[in-house]
Order: sequence, then C-alpha cells, then structure tokens
Amino acid sequence: MNVDDTNHGSTRMPFSAADRPRLATPAQQDAERTLLRLLRDPELQRVKTSIRDGLAATPRGRTASGAATLDHAVDLWTNSLVMAEISIHQPVPAFTWGTDNTPRTWLGHTLPGVGTSGDNPDAFYRLAVIDGTQRYEVLGRFDPARRPAQVTLELHKGAKVTPPPMDGNFSDLMPLASITDRDLDVASDGTFRFTVGPEPESPVHMVAKPGVLTLGIRDMLADWSGQVPCALELRPLDAVTPREFTDEDILRATYKDLPPYVAFWSGFPEVWFGGLKGNVISPGHTRTGSLAGFTVAIGYDLAPDEAVVVTMDPTRAAYTGFQVMDPWMISADSTRHQVSLNNSQSTPDADGTVTYVIAAADPGVANWLSTAGQHSGLALMRWQAVPDAGSIDPASLARGFRVVKLADVAGLGLPRVTPERRAAQLAARIAGYKVRTS
Repeated sequence: MNVDDTNHGSTRMPFSAADRPRLATPAQQDAERTLLRLLRDPELQRVKTSIRDGLAATPRGRTASGAATLDHAVDLWTNSLVMAEISIHQPVPAFTWGTDNTPRTWLGHTLPGVGTSGDNPDAFYRLAVIDGTQRYEVLGRFDPARRPAQVTLELHKGAKVTPPPMDGNFSDLMPLASITDRDLDVASDGTFRFTVGPEPESPVHMVAKPGVLTLGIRDMLADWSGQVPCALELRPLDAVTPREFTDEDILRATYKDLPPYVAFWSGFPEVWFGGLKGNVISPGHTRTGSLAGFTVAIGYDLAPDEAVVVTMDPTRAAYTGFQVMDPWMISADSTRHQVSLNNSQSTPDADGTVTYVIAAADPGVANWLSTAGQHSGLALMRWQAVPDAGSIDPASLARGFRVVKLADVAGLGLPRVTPERRAAQLAARIAGYKVRTS
C-alpha cells in the first residue's frame, strides 16, 4: 500500500468507531484470533511441555509455590512470545495490546492471560514493531474526563522476542527515546500527535535509529472505573508494501524463540533486585526516563499463619501501586484475587500513609493483598508521576516492614472491612476491569 502523507499534521481519528471498544482495533482483533488459532498447534504444545519439564527440575520449580504456579507461568510466557511474534508479522506496523495476566472475554472469544514478569494489572502495555529508517506518526485521543494517571512512551532497539543476556546488565533495555503524556501537546478534545523517525518531523518527535525498533506505550490507571487508556493509531508516513506471512511463518519463529525467551523470564527473579529470597524488602530504587519514580521490591516466604505488614508513603504521586506475584513473578487473575491495590483501591491510615497486609488468608483488613493461596513469592511497590521526585529519599518510601502472626493483625489498628464490604471490594474489581474492554 502507498501511504499518502498529505494529512501530515492532522489529528483526524479514523479509529473512533462507536460500535467497538477503543482497544479493539482491527489489528488487535486479528492478533487475538491468530493467537488462539496458533495455540492449538500440536508441535507448540510439545515445545511447551519440554520447557515445563525442564523448569520443574529447577530449585524454584521444586518449591511448593513454584510447582503449583509453573503451568500458569509457562502458559503466559508462551502467549506473550506468540503475541510478540505476531507484532513482528503485522502486514503494516500497528499497535497491539499484548501483556495482561488476566484473561478477558470480549470480541466473541476468551483470551487467556499474556505475561512475562512483574506485569502490572494497572498498566496497559501496547507496542508496535517498526523500521527505524521509516517515518511514522502516532495519533491519539484521551477521554478528557477520564485520562490515565500517566502515559509513558518509549522507543527501544530490537523486538520483544529477543530478551537481553541473563547477566544482570540490562543496558540494552534503555530506550532510544522516551516521553510521557506531560510532553504531548494535547488539544481540548483530548487529541494529540507525535512523530517517530530518523529526523524530527514535529514539535514532539522520537528520534529513531536504523534497524528493527519497538515503540511501546503504557497507560497507567490509578482508578479502574474512572480512568481509561487513550485511543491510538500508528500511521506510516512513507510508502509501505504490506508484508505477507502465514501461520506457519509465525510458528516456525515461535519454536525457535520460545526456549530462550522462557529461559530469560523464568530466570529473571534470580537477578531482579539481586534475587530476593525469604521475607525481605529491598532498598528504594529510583527509576529514570519516562518511568521516573520509585520502586521497592519484597520477597515473602510465609507460614500459613503468618503475614507481611508494610507501610507506604504515597508522596503525592499521581500513581501508586502494590502488586503481589508468584515465585515466577507472575500475578494471578486480578479479577478473581485481590493481588494488587492502587491509589483509588487503597484505604489510607490516619496520617496519610497506607499500610498493607500480604497473606494467603483474608485477615479482614481493607488493604489486604492476597497471595492467591501461595505461601512464597515476590511483590512490588511503585510510585510514578511523582512531583519533585529529586527531593525524595527513596529510603523513606516504605516503612515498618515486618512479619507477624495472622491472628495478631486484628490488633494493629488498621482499617478493617466486613465480609460484605470485602465482597463489594472484589465485585468492584471485576466491574472496573470490564471498563477497559468496553
């Protein structure tokens, strides 16, 4: 197809069809149907089984929680890799929503979870694979009344199918360019435009380099019901000849790429924050680039009658989140389990801080984070879009980390919920999640 750039600079939004959800673009619908079709391939199932058997023999795979969650992790890694291969094989580069640990039923089918490591239930991860020698424009639109807490946009070398070396040096993960929604020129109707390519094309531009590149966009929601991701369209500004491919082309690439892909992500907990084990908390970590803010990681290894209690200082961040994961760094279905809590889902303490309790069983406190029945795993606290971040000491963000008896939680004076309120809390998670696919 030849792409006419006579509309260069326009914010006309042809994808604003009212008869489908904003995330259900033609490219998204085709990618999901392709994934479901490819997952029926017998050879792919054999490759998955071989990988699963190998991981079952590792130290992590031999733990009770590691063994219990291994099949789920292998499924999500496989789905993630196939979606990444599909993004490479798009006829014309287009955004697709890949990562989401929670299955979703929409568009006439149920898509299983798609995940890698530390995937945030509050984030929408969309990406497009582009040619760094070509010119593109991205047209977007926010719902002015329901803008995300933050949107981050990054341009990276390579495609997601090839992870970096497992040596703890992730310099290749540093973006070529990064911006946030604060850098965009957003019109009163919520529309915006920026460009990508070798030379600047507009006031907001991401400079590309030759080669295969990935343009990733992440909408952060601090309120599942009150905020929605932006609508997006990627348009080539140069002549593009649509690529032709078959299911067999994607499968051949998947057979080759899946073993090293899973090897990286299954081993990532060993290098993440130095490889947390036991009941420990990491120092505060400062994030740079478009994700400017902070993270604190936690390892938990609890007896059935134990819980972790930790307090967060929100520091006026536009987004805060606390997420619990299994030993493979995969979260359970966030609509069936309260495995994460963000700003709007958390109840503050009297002094404005927020105290959370991580436990397998519900202790009746408002800010309970479920381990989805597992007794060991990892957790992550995030602060993003933080005002005056440079003046904040990361060590001050997480306070009072301790392991207590579950029976003693009731005496800590934390905000509590009745069983009826807990049921309403979990129902709100389901309803809020459905907003993103409406």
